[in-house]
Amino acid sequence: MLKENDIISKVLLTIDHCKANMASFKTAITSNEYTPLNSSCFSRTLVWKACLITDSLKIHTWESKLSDSRVVYHQLTKRDDMAVPWWHLESDSSFYSSREMSRKPSLKNSNSAAKRSRSLGKVPLTRVSNVEDPLSSHSRSRSSTPTIPYEYTEEDLELLQTIILDIDRLFPGEEFFHSSNATSVVAKKQMIEILYVWAKCNPQVGYKQGIHEILGLLYINLSKEAVTIPISNTISADDLKILTMFDIHYLSHDLFTIFNKLMLQSGVVTRFYENENVLWQSIEKFNVYLMKVDQLIHYNLIQKLRLESQLWIIRYLRLLLLRELGNDLETTILLWDKLVASQFSHHNGNTITAIPELIMFMIITLLIQLKTPLITCDFSEGLSLLLHYPVPSGLKSSASRSDFIAALYKDAARLYERRDNDLKLYEYGLKLNNTYNRNLKITMSYSGSARNSTDSAGSGRGTSISPSPTPPTSQLPPAPPGGSKEEQMRFEKMRLEMRLKKKAQSMLRN
Repeated sequence: MLKENDIISKVLLTIDHCKANMASFKTAITSNEYTPLNSSCFSRTLVWKACLITDSLKIHTWESKLSDSRVVYHQLTKRDDMAVPWWHLESDSSFYSSREMSRKPSLKNSNSAAKRSRSLGKVPLTRVSNVEDPLSSHSRSRSSTPTIPYEYTEEDLELLQTIILDIDRLFPGEEFFHSSNATSVVAKKQMIEILYVWAKCNPQVGYKQGIHEILGLLYINLSKEAVTIPISNTISADDLKILTMFDIHYLSHDLFTIFNKLMLQSGVVTRFYENENVLWQSIEKFNVYLMKVDQLIHYNLIQKLRLESQLWIIRYLRLLLLRELGNDLETTILLWDKLVASQFSHHNGNTITAIPELIMFMIITLLIQLKTPLITCDFSEGLSLLLHYPVPSGLKSSASRSDFIAALYKDAARLYERRDNDLKLYEYGLKLNNTYNRNLKITMSYSGSARNSTDSAGSGRGTSISPSPTPPTSQLPPAPPGGSKEEQMRFEKMRLEMRLKKKAQSMLRN
């Protein structure tokens, strides 16, 4: 009971601190106040399930909302066309089980749930009627003919084999998935089932390589707090309601709901996975944002080097920066905590739909932090940097990683709030450069010009990086005296555009 009591205590302290207010809770998460490092009552399970399932910190509402989401996954796994055909695997596979054995774990879970319900003096429901499957019209259409036995196709077996292959190779350095104990096998099997059912529910997308990594990171973290609820009359009804959220018997059910919302409702699938045309549109939108925030990086990569974004950015977008923030998975999950807790005052609809563009702005921020090599590299050097983003060397401690993620999210959120105002994006881009590239000075030289430049003889690229505080030597029209801050910013933007245009013309002549 030590673990269970610790969970109950953390949840109650968190709710008390936030006054049971979801907006305050989300603010604490995104402001870096509610993190494993900064809060002794931190619970990642509470973060994800409150933000994506219950949408409330009022404990009395949890049971019904969790039950509503769990029954959907339960019913899906009981359908013949959704059941994972473990019995079609080779008999020596660690995941093989007969058709009869495949049904037993669910029966055990149902019996456990029934006993817990009786301990509360409740009568468990044995049948659920009129529950609509919200995941797919395709799924609903098949359910209309339950009397016809489902015949597994080669595509079904190929789907299962593909998922198994990916899960077996998931996170090679993580003992959680690669130990030989029974817990590791059970975890893998649950993940395979979640991905198989999800892919069958979403045939327009299917299973795409990489999504298993997203689910894997969620599974590792949520399973850490999962507990077996003791069947005892000594637990109060309120405490049992809290533990219901952490029930290990429903870990797969809750992960399915969370994964579905993170991928589908956020727009990650429709923007980055569903079809290539929409993916290219998203990449082009990223290019536009990059040009507005930092024209020099955009110019050097896309216009000068012809290093098109689709050569490197797809993994960044589809895996939500999972591989770009180092080998420590805790760094990535810290970022995702903030993504699912995002809230913006002028956002239409569910704020989780901001995630795709928040990822875009995070990528831009990461590029600005790497600006010096990105504006002096050649094509192969630039591609290598972007395919293997160099994680800042200072991220050795938990505190440094927490601060890094807090700053990355904050900058992306600020850019997102300014996404419809070009001038404000440009202005914030200057602020980011002042933060991350304070000593970087760009000197432009133009061939055929009467003006002389100190760097023209030493660089064929036409740009020079200097740590000195001296201003650029190229003489452009001086800033207008006086005027509002907005006018000054418009002028700065115009001046930079003139420089880039002249430089491009010079390169074409040469």
